Amino acid sequence: MSNHLKGILMVLSSTAMWGLVGILVQYLISSEHFTPEWLVNTRLLASGIILLAITYIFYERNIFKVLKTDFISLLLLGVIGLLGSQYGFYICINHSNAPTATILVFLLPVFIMLYTLLVKHKRPSGLELISILFAITGTSLIVTKGDFSSIILSPIALMAGIASALCCVFYTLQPRKVLSKYSSTNVMGWSMLFGGIFISCFNNPLDIPGEINLYTLSAILSMILFGTVLAFCFYLKSLDYLSPTEASILTVGEPLCSIILSLIFLNVTFSSIELMGAVLILSTVFILAKAK
Repeated sequence: MSNHLKGILMVLSSTAMWGLVGILVQYLISSEHFTPEWLVNTRLLASGIILLAITYIFYERNIFKVLKTDFISLLLLGVIGLLGSQYGFYICINHSNAPTATILVFLLPVFIMLYTLLVKHKRPSGLELISILFAITGTSLIVTKGDFSSIILSPIALMAGIASALCCVFYTLQPRKVLSKYSSTNVMGWSMLFGGIFISCFNNPLDIPGEINLYTLSAILSMILFGTVLAFCFYLKSLDYLSPTEASILTVGEPLCSIILSLIFLNVTFSSIELMGAVLILSTVFILAKAK
C-alpha cells in the first residue's frame, strides 16, 4: 500500500468516526437533554487524559518534554483549533440549523487552498479544484436534500460557521512542525486537555445536565474513544502522507458517513438528491487517489 493511499484511508476513517459522533451528539442532546457545552468539555478533557496515558505507556515516558519546547503551540492548538472548531459548529447550529452549519464548516478546503495560494504561493492543481467543487456541491446536496431554502443565515450563524472552518484550518496547518518532533498522541493529548481546561472555566464538567445510564454512558464513551481520540489522531497522522488541501477535501466524507449511519441506525430515508451528493463526494476520493 502506498503512503498516499494510506493517508487517504486514515482521513476517511476519521470522517467515519466523526460521522458517528454526529449521530451520538444528536441522540444525547435531543433525547437525553445533555448540553453542547458539557459534551464538548467532556470530550476534550477525557480524550486528553486518555491520549497522555497512552503516550506514557506505549510511546514515551517523558510526556512533559513537549511542554518545555512547544507549550504555546499546544495551548493555541487546543483552544483555537480543537475547542474553537467544535464549539463554533455548535453555536452555528444553535443560531441556524445543521445543514447551514455543515456547509459553512466544509468550506475548509477552500480556505486551505487560499492559504497555500496566498502564503505558500503554490497554485492548486486542476484535479484539486475539481475535487473541491465536487466536495462542496456534494456536501450541499446531502445536508440540504436539494432544498436550499433550508439554509438559514443570521449574522451570528455566519460568523460562527466561518470561525469554525478557520479553526479547522488552524488545526490542520499549525501542528505540522511539532508533530515532526513528538508523537501525535502526545501533541493531541496536551492540546485537548488545554482546550478542556479552558472551557471548564465557563462550564463545570461535574455539573452533568442529563442522566447517566447504560445507553448514555455507552454513547459518551464511544464519542470520546472513537469520535475524538482515534479520529483526530488518524487525521493528524494522515498529514504525514497528504497535503493539507488533500486532507481537508477528504473530510467531506463526514456528512456522507452520517447519512449512511442514520440510514442504518435511525431508519432515515436516502433520497435521489442525497445519492447524487454521495456520488460527487465519492468521486473526490477517486480523483485524489488517482492523482498520485
